Amino acid sequence: MFQPRVKLEFVFRYCSPQAGWKVFVDIDASEEGRTGTWKGPGAEARRRKMQDDAAEVRREFRALGVTVGGSRAGWLRERGLPSIHGDRDIMAFHQEKRACVIAEVEGESTGQPEQKLYKAIGQLVMAASAGELSGWKQMLVLVVYGGQIAKHLGRANALRKLGIPALVLSDDCKADQWPFSDALLPIGAAAIPTTTI
Repeated sequence: MFQPRVKLEFVFRYCSPQAGWKVFVDIDASEEGRTGTWKGPGAEARRRKMQDDAAEVRREFRALGVTVGGSRAGWLRERGLPSIHGDRDIMAFHQEKRACVIAEVEGESTGQPEQKLYKAIGQLVMAASAGELSGWKQMLVLVVYGGQIAKHLGRANALRKLGIPALVLSDDCKADQWPFSDALLPIGAAAIPTTTI
């Protein structure tokens, strides 16, 4: 799964607008195969596959009621939601439960998996450093897909000390894994199925 589809699967499985969540997702041009240098055997075919999949993901997000891109600050303000600083892959709010999920996502790519993982962890550390949202239960989540990056995730168990759960997303939702099972999940079963933890 390329990164936009991993984002879609996470939202669909864990914080869907159908379950009352308001969701904003950022998909940058590189995740859609619209930037970068594409050289080597199969590179152009991979790029076309990424672009086609990203277009389909955007259609599915629209059908689900998820906002993709645009002004984050404006989106938050229009919905009366608290301000969140920095670029976040996924922001999801459930106003009735006063719950907020901020997720950083890494999917399949040709980049170095450990570098991508470190970047996502750095984003979450910065998000944690911004402090709690007053009056909201906030959860930061690291979401990864793919065997190589999942292997490196096992060495990042210090996330458990920060209370940041990690999810290894699988093709089949029943096979999703939460490797840091003792990380606190403050939102509860409606958002994150505690039976898998």
